[in-house]
Amino acid sequence: MSAKKKIYKLNTNGCNYILIGIASHQNDYRLTWALNDKLNYNFIKTKDLVVYDSKLKVERSFVTYYLSDKPELNCYLIANKSEQGFLLSNMKNIDFILKISYDESVEFIKDLLIKLREIDVVMIAFILESLLDKQFKIFDF
Repeated sequence: MSAKKKIYKLNTNGCNYILIGIASHQNDYRLTWALNDKLNYNFIKTKDLVVYDSKLKVERSFVTYYLSDKPELNCYLIANKSEQGFLLSNMKNIDFILKISYDESVEFIKDLLIKLREIDVVMIAFILESLLDKQFKIFDF
């Protein structure tokens, strides 16, 4: 009997990017160092993502890194937690969000997920499918 084959399906429903949730007990700079080291990337810290919470009437800022050395790959690593709360409050088990412009192929995303899961400081990495059917203006940068 053969093992079941995993099928990766990307359903963007109008989004031009894919979001990958990452859980890690490490802080942002340790995770970024591990990504840079294991994936041969060069994430650099950029301006924080600032989101205004209209219910609480407060601005929340989230640490953000940009992949600077691969112009063909538009990629951001965004912290889901800050001192002011969560970016995605319904996903408190996610520590970071990896935003990749959807110019990349399904095979690239599948390979990236495999590589992310092999990094020792990454507990889990998965596509945030439930968010793809919604347009989040906070990720439009």
